[in-house]
Amino acid sequence: MPLLRLFNDPDRQFAAVFTLATLGVWGFIWSHAWGMDMTHDEAYSFYLVKTNYFRAMPGSANTHWLNSFFMLIWHSLLGDAPGLLRLHSVLAFPFFAWAVFLLGKHIDGAMGRIAFYALVLFNPYVLDFFSLARGYGLAMTFQAWSIVWFIRAASMSFSWRSWRWVLLFNTLAIAANLSYFYTVVGMAGFAGWLSTTTLAEQRAANRGFTRLLSLYSLLLLLTGADLLFIKFYGKDLSYGGNEQFVQSLFGSVWKGSLYRVVNGTLSTYLAYLSLLLIVGISGWYLWLYIRQKKPLTGLLLAVPLISLVLLNLLFHVALENPFLLFRTALQWYVPGMLLICYAASDWKPELAAIQWTGTVIAGVVAFVFVGQFMKQVNRQWCYEWPLQANSKQALQDLYARQPRQPALGYSLMGSYINYYSQLPASYQPAPVYLPDEGAKVTDTALIRILRQSDYVVSGHAVTLQCLEKLGLRYDIVNEYPPGQNVLIRIRK
Repeated sequence: MPLLRLFNDPDRQFAAVFTLATLGVWGFIWSHAWGMDMTHDEAYSFYLVKTNYFRAMPGSANTHWLNSFFMLIWHSLLGDAPGLLRLHSVLAFPFFAWAVFLLGKHIDGAMGRIAFYALVLFNPYVLDFFSLARGYGLAMTFQAWSIVWFIRAASMSFSWRSWRWVLLFNTLAIAANLSYFYTVVGMAGFAGWLSTTTLAEQRAANRGFTRLLSLYSLLLLLTGADLLFIKFYGKDLSYGGNEQFVQSLFGSVWKGSLYRVVNGTLSTYLAYLSLLLIVGISGWYLWLYIRQKKPLTGLLLAVPLISLVLLNLLFHVALENPFLLFRTALQWYVPGMLLICYAASDWKPELAAIQWTGTVIAGVVAFVFVGQFMKQVNRQWCYEWPLQANSKQALQDLYARQPRQPALGYSLMGSYINYYSQLPASYQPAPVYLPDEGAKVTDTALIRILRQSDYVVSGHAVTLQCLEKLGLRYDIVNEYPPGQNVLIRIRK
């Protein structure tokens, strides 16, 4: 009976538990996608689609092509509710989890796999992007499948069928988010290196390599051209870290993964530890290749990470590009955790005490991340865009009071302009916008607007400070946690 075979087969048991965990996490993602109000960056993507402002898309870093494509479909067929506009990200998650499961099978040992799965599938920062109408969830999904097929294709004699799957998923990852160019270059470069060092004697294989490299060259050329267009024409490639390479690329991801942990010391330690382990492990597998003349799985896992690190440094020096940061840096996390867990399982010390210690560490890591997920998740907000939490309720409360001259702070300005004002039942009268992001209490524009307004929604401390300095009497009508927005009535 199938049920008896399940209980008697450890691999089936493991797959069953993984499936149940995936379904549980996916349930939260559905709830999260419908529980969050529209965030700032989602709103701008919606605006470009809603107003058919397609000519602005190539010059905007906000444009994640697949995300915009799916937003257009959902907007045209289903409506403009935030949950509907996020459907593609939500539906991508089980395919992402499937790829993660296949990648974890390269790890020798149950505890190592469990640690890897927990680090990825119970990371609240990773899960945020499967609940948002952005391209990062799709990009992580296609990156994971790229690595699945990359390992298969590079581990055997040349097969055009295998490599075309690598190319397809690489293309989809870039279409989901252009920044994944950083890791795709590594896989494309490895394909080129194989074609020159292990040229197959069969003519069919040589023709396949030529076709593959031609298509990769076209993909990288078009992607590079669009990135340069965004940088020099759209001038919209400024997001990132301008200094502290390790903190930007690695520390920001750990800071996000720790979610609401305020202490930055832990994320700093984890950043340097991650870099040290990735560089050390990559060097070790490269040394093994030089000795054995065979690309081991560990080296293949290191390829996109080496590409990511080197291109970050190269583009920063040559083009003054900022280092990848937070959501754009997230692309190292899945291959990085996989490489570390794989190397730990590949190292088989003879001492039982060391083996036992490794098992305990893996178990603790899994327990901590599952606990972190259970403690920190909140369906009403996400780590990167907390300012728009409960923005719809704030606007409803504001206009229910029939304001004469409402004002909105930076926290709601973008989402109001690009999303709420575009809906059929838009709010009137139109609000004015406070220059409270980075403003001082002496800012003349801020002072003028506060003197003229009767109701204000703001999440910035300078708003209240300015009201007090002006001697204006006010009441805080309502607060909107977990964000910082408050509804303020200014008494005249």
